[in-house]
Amino acid sequence: MINRLFTIVLFAICAVLSVSGQTSTDSAVLTIGKTIDEIEVVQQRSPQIVSQRGNQQIVDMQQLDALPKFLGTSDPMRYIQTLAGIQTNSETQAGLHIQGCDAYQSLVSINEAPVYYPNHLLGLFSTFIPAHFDAMTIEQGEHRANMTNRIGGWVDLQTQHEQPARFGLSGNIGLVNSDLTLTIPCGKKSALWLSGRTSYINMLYGKLLTIEDMEFGYNFQDYNITYSYHPTEQDEVLISGFYSRDKIDFEGNLLFDLGIRWQNVTASASWKHQFERGRLQSSISFSGFDNKIDIHAQENTKYVGTLAQLGSVEWKNKYSHALNDHLSLLVGGDYKHYLETPLTFDVQDFSLPVVPQGGLQQADEASVYADMHHYVTHWFDYNVGVHASLFHNNRYYDLGIDPRITFTFRPAEGHTISTHYGMYHQYFHKAGLTDGGLPTDFFFLANDTFLPEYAHAVNLKYTFAYKDKYSASVEGYFKQLYDVYESTSNIMSLVNQGFDYATNMIHGDGRNYGMSLMLQKNSGYVTGYVSYNLGWAKRKFPSLDGSQDYIYAASHERRHDLNVVLNSRFAKRWSVGAIFVLTSGRPYTRIMEAYMLNGNMICHYSTYNGAHLPLYHRLDISCSYDIIQKNDHTLGINLSIYNVYFQKNAQFIVYRNDLSPIYGTSLSTIIPSISIYGTF
Repeated sequence: MINRLFTIVLFAICAVLSVSGQTSTDSAVLTIGKTIDEIEVVQQRSPQIVSQRGNQQIVDMQQLDALPKFLGTSDPMRYIQTLAGIQTNSETQAGLHIQGCDAYQSLVSINEAPVYYPNHLLGLFSTFIPAHFDAMTIEQGEHRANMTNRIGGWVDLQTQHEQPARFGLSGNIGLVNSDLTLTIPCGKKSALWLSGRTSYINMLYGKLLTIEDMEFGYNFQDYNITYSYHPTEQDEVLISGFYSRDKIDFEGNLLFDLGIRWQNVTASASWKHQFERGRLQSSISFSGFDNKIDIHAQENTKYVGTLAQLGSVEWKNKYSHALNDHLSLLVGGDYKHYLETPLTFDVQDFSLPVVPQGGLQQADEASVYADMHHYVTHWFDYNVGVHASLFHNNRYYDLGIDPRITFTFRPAEGHTISTHYGMYHQYFHKAGLTDGGLPTDFFFLANDTFLPEYAHAVNLKYTFAYKDKYSASVEGYFKQLYDVYESTSNIMSLVNQGFDYATNMIHGDGRNYGMSLMLQKNSGYVTGYVSYNLGWAKRKFPSLDGSQDYIYAASHERRHDLNVVLNSRFAKRWSVGAIFVLTSGRPYTRIMEAYMLNGNMICHYSTYNGAHLPLYHRLDISCSYDIIQKNDHTLGINLSIYNVYFQKNAQFIVYRNDLSPIYGTSLSTIIPSISIYGTF
């Protein structure tokens, strides 16, 4: 099996590096003026789905269809997970883990408004409908002073906003889910975009949604609305809203039945005004997330219901100005008000009482920043800035002063070397009750007990581009994290004993370090890339054993992570693609023994995160045929196959009624899907 795996990988790498052909006519060049990207950007279509712009990677959402689809859908979050520096997830692990950080430590936003949990079941789908968005911006390790208070990366999805020439309709009808996007011009200066998606996965794939003897029912919906208005050539008003919901129910050979519901909501309004040498932007937004868990013990009348919520209202203002062709400034200020409920309980027939929780909590966060970009010569420029923030929660205050500096060298045409140092703060934490990738997470704000997280980060990156044909990058990173919290609780904590999230925490520091490599072929009959990540995410938790060493692996760590992505448009109407994933198994804490005492389960564990799941690997393929290709009208059919060679990857640990542990495996069989797509 291992020999076959590496044969597949070697073949794919050779194909990416050696296959050449005619240059695609769907080409693009990204041109940037000497002023900073906040001021002047001229962009054309690019053969690259992802292009580099300063410290950012820009993904053209309209070109995602060129990539292999997953169950008939071009999902932006799954695409990001195949890039260098970002960890690939299994079916039971959601979120973006950027340069060793946990998912909540990175910001995912729509028009800069946070989306706190941007994933559907097990991370198989994100909550974003690609047709509703114009572009996606990714910042991994090099952040300017306007970066919000997070210690990880930043992914921002920008909605459609340019005035359309006519009414438009695009959609995708598949066996798992369907989506529809309407583009509606409202006169000559305004337009409306409406998108919706719904799933019906249980109708056709219900028998596949099993984990050992456990079955589950599942559905999700997503909705987007965006309105743009251009009163003048210099002004733009953009209003957008987003809502998603999920519901899942587990029943089967367990000690309990489990139901989970979670939902996201985001609404924002922004105004931009373009001056001759500058731009002013102001916005206000609301973001909210909540999840609800219902647990019914099968052998008695025990019941636990939990509810966790996090909401925020944010006002942001920034102004960028080019003093001349070599020097530009960026200044701004943000204010955010948090509303948060870590966990509330509805408890019935428990022998041990659940500790009452604090209920609704509120906090405030204010920030100001200034950043200067100096274009010294054609081969050297730098950014230097500072981000200052003040956080207030009840009687607790924290002041953070975060300097950030980036040096960029261009020793020859096509070659770029950059190095960055930054300090970052974050004023909320997240923990969970399971290790299975389910959204049983809850957020809690920083206070005098749970101190704010902060980090020092250093990056060194080299990129190379040869015309529009080939590109490569290699990046090394080191990030020192302080005041990291993880929960030691699990579902059994709720069923068998009194629970208080504030006392079921371990506290320590962390170190993320490693390197990433990406080789990309952008033109020819076969295009694609190979990305490889080698990384460590180590944690020090003195409360576990008194050790002052970084000996524990973070729960999301994957030491090795290889992705091969290929796509070929071998004929005018045909395209095929494949994604191969090979990663290390993630860590978990093994139960050494378990027994019942006075009706309660008592578990003894091994070293925290001292065991690892087996190697994870999978091959997906996709084939599309365009039935109609005429001007802007497209109608086609896509066949995608998930897990081509029926690999049964171990993804998490579950327990039978006799308390014996087993490897849990979901979606372990081949899953074909057919979808019809169109744009009119």
